[in-house]
Amino acid sequence: MRWIWVALGLLVAIAIGVMVALPVLINKKDAAPLPAEITPSLVKPAEQTVSAMSVASHDAGIALQEFLRIRAQPQLANAEVWAPEDWQRALDSALSGDDHYGHKRFSEALSAYQEAWQQLNALLGSRAQRLADNLEAGERSLEQDQSAQAVEAFERALAIEPQHDIATRGLARARSRDQVLALMETGQQAQNSNDLEAAATAYAEANRLDPVYQPASEALERIKVVIAELAFERAMSRALENLQAGNLTVAAQALEVATQLDPDAPAVADTRRRLEEARRLAALSRLREEAGRMVAQEEWSSASETYKKALQIDGQASFAVTGLAMAENRISLHAQLDHYLADLDRLSSGEPLGNAKKLIGSNLNLPESEPQLASKIEKLSEAISLAEMPVTLVLQSDNQTEITIYHVGRLGKFEEKIVTLKPGSYTVTGFCPGYRDVRKVIKLTPGSGKTSLLLRCEELI
Repeated sequence: MRWIWVALGLLVAIAIGVMVALPVLINKKDAAPLPAEITPSLVKPAEQTVSAMSVASHDAGIALQEFLRIRAQPQLANAEVWAPEDWQRALDSALSGDDHYGHKRFSEALSAYQEAWQQLNALLGSRAQRLADNLEAGERSLEQDQSAQAVEAFERALAIEPQHDIATRGLARARSRDQVLALMETGQQAQNSNDLEAAATAYAEANRLDPVYQPASEALERIKVVIAELAFERAMSRALENLQAGNLTVAAQALEVATQLDPDAPAVADTRRRLEEARRLAALSRLREEAGRMVAQEEWSSASETYKKALQIDGQASFAVTGLAMAENRISLHAQLDHYLADLDRLSSGEPLGNAKKLIGSNLNLPESEPQLASKIEKLSEAISLAEMPVTLVLQSDNQTEITIYHVGRLGKFEEKIVTLKPGSYTVTGFCPGYRDVRKVIKLTPGSGKTSLLLRCEELI
């Protein structure tokens, strides 16, 4: 259409040029030079009419050129789209001018062309306002979910300014509005059916298509809150059920899920305290069982360490307080028994023997569940009995040597003497004037029966 009008304009311009130039050329060719004394008043009326028509034709042509110039302005591109009625009125005025011009009604043509120019100039001046009006109309139609009207308004705005950012986004939103509304309906139906995941999917897709559409974003946020609340309730229920059943690992996992969903919920803090208390009690119970097994096996050092661990968790745990005292008592008792059993010769001395007897005497009523301890006590008791059982020592000499047993006494001179002594080590010495002293150590072992010893001085000094 534009090219048709351009071609028409060129033809009209050529016609005007011909009509303007041709009378001048004819006048120049046919008219003889006028004498100088001839005044304009002598010009014939017919000639005056031709001259006036030429001027009118020229003015009309100039007006047409101005119309065509403003019509070619880039700002009026697509005016037939964004201002069809005003654009058509301007074209009608120009066509009217063409009609008058064709019938040599140049004054009427001039007026028509001027009117057409004024109409286009007014249209050009209204361009910014029309852009704003179409943008507003598009937004208003979107607010009312009138997608077709919004599309038309934004398309008109883009016809005025093709790269307009707001109009481009608005057109995209308008074109997707019907699909967005359908998704909103799908989401609502799914929500009514309690299919929250499907509802969230539909709302999310609607929000993706039109992030500015508040009903979609608000519905998506609401459904997310509902889903999160239900997930929180499920997680808390699972945590509490497993906490009650003693499945603390599963309870902790469920509580962690609930914490991520709503970390500030009072129920989370309360359940966490209950979980920590359950863990504490479970740890104490486990340590109590471990210590019990160690006690049954008389592993007192290990049991002692286990009770100490329990007391680190709860310093008032009665089983650990009592158990630690018993374990330390048994560790000490075993150490004392082992001390004597490692060297039973100590029992040959009065003080160690007395201490051993006291140790045995204070631990006679021990539980039968400690066979290792009972065995050690029995061995030491037997050793004490043997240590207290006299042993016969038969001393033989030459009736010249003075015999003495340290810590027992001087026995004098004899050829044979029988002495009853407690088991142990004894130092026996012999003295005879003119002879070197003799000295022997003899060990009398418990239960050894009769032991003989020959002692006499034989080396002269």
